[in-house]
Amino acid sequence: MNIVLVDEHLLLADALQNLLKLIPEVETVEAYTDGKDFLTERSSTPPDILVMDLALNSQNGLELLDVCRSTLPREMKVIVLSTVTDAQTVKYTIRRGANSFLSKSTLFEEFRESIFQVRAGKQYIGKTIRDTLINSVFTEEEVVMHLSPREKEVLQKVCGGHTIKEIAYELKLSAHTVQYYHRSVMDKLKVRRTTDLIVYAMQHGLYIPEAR
Repeated sequence: MNIVLVDEHLLLADALQNLLKLIPEVETVEAYTDGKDFLTERSSTPPDILVMDLALNSQNGLELLDVCRSTLPREMKVIVLSTVTDAQTVKYTIRRGANSFLSKSTLFEEFRESIFQVRAGKQYIGKTIRDTLINSVFTEEEVVMHLSPREKEVLQKVCGGHTIKEIAYELKLSAHTVQYYHRSVMDKLKVRRTTDLIVYAMQHGLYIPEAR
């Protein structure tokens, strides 16, 4: 197997590279911190398995997934390894073509199992995420436009005029993660510009400006 990791966290990528090289069936492991670099260098020779995060430098992970599914062979399996694991995001990512979705808190043994599962043509959802998905089937109430709690929070702050950096600071998240939530909300509400997002939110009661 040939595997490529796309993750902006160098320490994690380096650790995974070393662990994956210990698996006899794995021939090569390469790592990129940027999705665009991966597409530039590996589009003509895609790996058997792509392991990617959703929050990436310069390109949203879902955008990278879309490009991979529209331009690269479907034989290339995609495993998403992310800190964003709410039920709606997992479902949304799987629908867009991911073969597996795992939390970054997953043990390596389960990560290894997911590799062999997708290699065999199966889909694999992390055990902890599976529980979340099952619970959501029974307990999830109507969520406006299928936005996760974190997406709603980011939406409110964007509509309130906060910048990505300000939101990241207030929510104690990285700017890339906030950018991912911002893009995810826009995708789900089917708008392309932040101004359109604010207008849509106000028109549909998703954001009510505070009286001054």
